[in-house]
Amino acid sequence: MVEPTIQTNRDTLIDFFDFAAAKGLMNKNTATAYKKACSVILKILEETEAADISKIDLEEVIRRHRNLAAGKIPPMTLKTYEIRVRAAVNNFLKYTKDPSSWKPIVKQRTRKTPAVKKAKIVVSATQSQKFEKAGQIPGQPSVHIDFQIHISPEASPEQIEQIFTSMRRHLYGSIADK
Repeated sequence: MVEPTIQTNRDTLIDFFDFAAAKGLMNKNTATAYKKACSVILKILEETEAADISKIDLEEVIRRHRNLAAGKIPPMTLKTYEIRVRAAVNNFLKYTKDPSSWKPIVKQRTRKTPAVKKAKIVVSATQSQKFEKAGQIPGQPSVHIDFQIHISPEASPEQIEQIFTSMRRHLYGSIADK
């Protein structure tokens, strides 16, 4: 019995990611991202090239697209598209060779602890005591400090609480401990 062969043209490649997402073979967001990247980069292929993705020099196609997209697509977006197209084509071609045992090759991102910019404030004890004792003296300069803290939206409530606990401890010292 001869197994039916899967076409390896550009349109089949792009449609494959709808299929993979619908069947649960691949995360829907990943499949959508791969499909978008392929649609953007592989649209430069001529019909003869697009007829068989397995025979194209993908790095050459990416280089051609990069030249055409210069100034139109931001460099970071372009780089992301290029990475996704490589992964998408690789996944698709592996699927066409053995659909029954295919599993997507997707790098899993590890969750990083949120990046928090640390602000170091050094105020000597004598300076802070002078301000506490002096209160508001007319004509005296005052100190005003603004903080900007950028916390990743992926940070857990516990991590956020730890950040603010640390700030209270370091900014207010023994007052926060009482």
